[in-house]
Amino acid sequence: MPTLTILGSGEAFDPLLPNSSLLYEGERTVLIDCGFAAVQALWRRSLDPDLLDAVLLTHHHADHTFGVPALLMVMETPKAASPRKRTRPLTLIGPPGTQRYITALFDLAYTPGMKRLSFPVEFMECAPGEAATFGPITIKTALPDHGIPVLSTRWEESGVPRFAYSADGKVTPATRQLFRGAPTLAHECYALPGGEGPVHTHVEDVLKVAAESGAETLILVHQSADQRHPIADYARTQKIFGGRVLMPEGMTRISL
Repeated sequence: MPTLTILGSGEAFDPLLPNSSLLYEGERTVLIDCGFAAVQALWRRSLDPDLLDAVLLTHHHADHTFGVPALLMVMETPKAASPRKRTRPLTLIGPPGTQRYITALFDLAYTPGMKRLSFPVEFMECAPGEAATFGPITIKTALPDHGIPVLSTRWEESGVPRFAYSADGKVTPATRQLFRGAPTLAHECYALPGGEGPVHTHVEDVLKVAAESGAETLILVHQSADQRHPIADYARTQKIFGGRVLMPEGMTRISL
């Protein structure tokens, strides 16, 4: 049975929790987002350089991407805890411009960048609204409202819907449609109503979209650090969504 591990559920500047990052393990193993504080959470899960088949980057903000150079360097560099280095290809999936963005990021982080790697890195770019196929996995996408191109995603394996992930951004008609019928929904939940700001979502809207989608499990991630406890209190007393609500603060594995 496929699993989803919440490696981190923190927002960009959370002093305690790693950046929001998910690990999907089914017929393929895919890391979803790799921020500057998320990559260590993956390493606590595994230092195996061949663990991942792919990395999907939902958008080009630092808390979702700045761990990628370190991740690639660990795959390339044998150490006592991981004496082998990667040889098989790694696929990087993301919105348009991902290859240019990651290449420039790696060049800045560790000169001479991609030339350091002895294993192939293959890029797959997908505009919001398009679908990406990776082996038996189909990743359908939609555009939330976050001010830049973001991939909200719906994951289907061999035609079976497994979960959906909002990434960052307000709910839109396109994301509502994308999430419909997904049994598990992981959604950013930045604040209580009125505190979400111009590019994030508040807890009431998240609960409503989960109820509309028919999800059985809702995973709340990417809370503002000072809103975590008020959001938890709101979720415990709400009557909008009747399914299971999870707010992981440590590494949490869920069967899909």
